[in-house]
Amino acid sequence: MPHRVPRAFAFAAAAALALVGTAASAATGEAAGAAAGEAASSNVAFEAEHEATRQLMTLVRDAAELWQRDPTAACAELKREGTRWRQGDGYVFVLDSEGKALCHPARPSFEGTSLIEIRDHDGKPIVEMFVRELSGERPDGWVHYLWPTPGDATQRWKSTYVRRVDGAAGKRAIVGSGLYNMQLERGFVVDQVDDAAALLARDGKAAFATLRDKASEFRFLDTYVFVFDRAGVQQVNAGFPEVEGQNLLDWKDAEGKVPGRAMLDLLASKDAGWVDYLWPRPGDKRPSRKSTYVRAVTVDGQPMVVGAGLYTE
Repeated sequence: MPHRVPRAFAFAAAAALALVGTAASAATGEAAGAAAGEAASSNVAFEAEHEATRQLMTLVRDAAELWQRDPTAACAELKREGTRWRQGDGYVFVLDSEGKALCHPARPSFEGTSLIEIRDHDGKPIVEMFVRELSGERPDGWVHYLWPTPGDATQRWKSTYVRRVDGAAGKRAIVGSGLYNMQLERGFVVDQVDDAAALLARDGKAAFATLRDKASEFRFLDTYVFVFDRAGVQQVNAGFPEVEGQNLLDWKDAEGKVPGRAMLDLLASKDAGWVDYLWPRPGDKRPSRKSTYVRAVTVDGQPMVVGAGLYTE
C-alpha cells in the first residue's frame, strides 16, 4: 500500500512542481515555499454539499466531544439503541491511534483488539487508512471502502468520516461513522486528485501502479484517477484501462464536446478546475453526465494532467 502524502502538502507539491519543473535554484525554492503556504491554507476546509453528509459530520463531531469528556460514559451512550448515535445501520465507533477498537456498538467483540489488518473485498486496509488519514495535521477526513451492513453479509460502499480526539496524557482516539452508498461530494474528488497529484510529483511514473490498484485510496464507488500527457495520450485510466496508450485529445462526446481540449484550455490559465461532459460509468457503455476535476502536475519532468470525476446523473 502507498504511503499517504499529507494532504496539506498535496496541493502545494503538485502546483509548485507543475510551475517550476525540475529547476533547483534558490529563487525556485522561495517560489515553491510561497506556493506551499498559499496552497495549504486553501486546501484545509471541506464544505459538504449534501445534507446527509453535513448531518454525519455533526454526529461524529458531537461524539468526539462526548468521548473527550468521559470515554467510559461515552461508549455506553454510543451503544444505546434508538439514540441519535445508533439508528438503523448507522453507528459511531472509536479506535485508538494504532487501530485498536475502543468502542464498537455494531461489533462489541472487536473491542480491545487491533483491527489494523482488516481489509475490504478489494483489499483496502480500512483501519490503516483511518489511521493514515489522521496522521498529519488535519483533525478529520474521509475514507471510502466496501463493508457489510450490520447483520448482513452484503458488501456495500461505505464512506466514513473520521475525527481525531486528543485526550489526556497524549492519548489519541479516532471517532468515526459512515454512510452506505452516499451521494458523492465534490470535495471527495478534489482530495482524490490532490493526493494523486502529490504522489505523482513525488514518485513519478512509479505511482501509476498505485493509481490503478483497487486496494488503494484512489479507487472507490465509480470514481477513479486518470493521467494524460500534454499531447493527449492516456498514461493511466483506472476505470477504462483499454484506452491507455490512446490519444483522446480530440475525442468528442455525444454532444460534440471535446473534454481533452477543454481540460488543457482550463489549465492554461489555472492550476486546477472542473470540466463537464458525457462519459460512461465503469462497466457501462452508455454515456452519463460527468463532472471532472483536473490538475496540472509534473511527472518525472514531463508536464501532465491528472483528474477524477463524479457522475451527476
